[in-house]
Amino acid sequence: MVVSRTLRLGDVKSSETHLKAAIEERARRLAEHRRLVAEQVAAGKLRPMPVRRIQPPKPKFRVRREPLPPEARIQPPPDNKNARRWTVKGQLWIWFVLAACLGIGLAIFTQLPPFVRAGGYLIALLIALQIFTFVIIVERLWTLRGAKGREPLASFAKKLQTSIQNNDIEGALDLCRRQRGSLANVVHAGLDGYLATENKEMTEDERMEVTKASLEEANALETPLLERNLVFLSTIASIGTMVGLTGTTAGMIRSFAAMAQQGMPDATQLALGISEALINTLGGLVIAQVGIVAYNYFVTRVDNYNYMMDETVHEILQLLSRREKKFV
Repeated sequence: MVVSRTLRLGDVKSSETHLKAAIEERARRLAEHRRLVAEQVAAGKLRPMPVRRIQPPKPKFRVRREPLPPEARIQPPPDNKNARRWTVKGQLWIWFVLAACLGIGLAIFTQLPPFVRAGGYLIALLIALQIFTFVIIVERLWTLRGAKGREPLASFAKKLQTSIQNNDIEGALDLCRRQRGSLANVVHAGLDGYLATENKEMTEDERMEVTKASLEEANALETPLLERNLVFLSTIASIGTMVGLTGTTAGMIRSFAAMAQQGMPDATQLALGISEALINTLGGLVIAQVGIVAYNYFVTRVDNYNYMMDETVHEILQLLSRREKKFV
């Protein structure tokens, strides 16, 4: 029964009567429907509706952190002074090289013509920085050559993929040992982690996670070796021009100080003093240009190498995953 809005507004008593009648009719129909459903359930025609149980709210617990007793505490390992000493020695040679470059620069400075030596002792520092830059360039070329391995990376990657596709994991490990280099070390660590999970009760996903973790850990150890000492190139490229400008400024100060004491000098002598001061700027610009070019070159090579390693590692994981699905 529907009660119209007009009826409710027009006659309040009549509207209340119709509303009460509608509620009673609705209750009667619900009671009749429940009776019919109960009869059908009793006769086996319908299944009773499952009763939903309201889960009580879980109690909130507060974690209490108490210090462990002395006998249950884990003791830290003793300080290994030998390991710390070898870590320092790993980068100590670079400072000896820098000191040697300073000595060589000073020795070369004493043999230069007088008009060059008139630029000041900063010329010796610029010469030392230039020699040090060439030392870093040679060291980086030697390191990247060793990181490449014996064979080209493309050929090594193809042979590696072929060995894994043929289910020859031991052959792939032997190929990595013969290849050497950063990529071979990363792949060797990943395949070692993969073989270590063969005799363990692990799912396919767990084995792939262990292999991936081994590859990522080895990659994280190899990447800093490729980027080592590049900070020296970037630093020299940044301060080379500043050192040259410092020498030029010092030379100009000396020239104008002499002018103030001796009066107006000869134009030839003034031009000679300025040219001597500008030698520092020339040396600083040359060092900065060489450093910037070398730094960008090595950064590009390292980025390309890292991209090659990531691509090869991803392909190896895909091949190992297919191998797992094939044997399951």
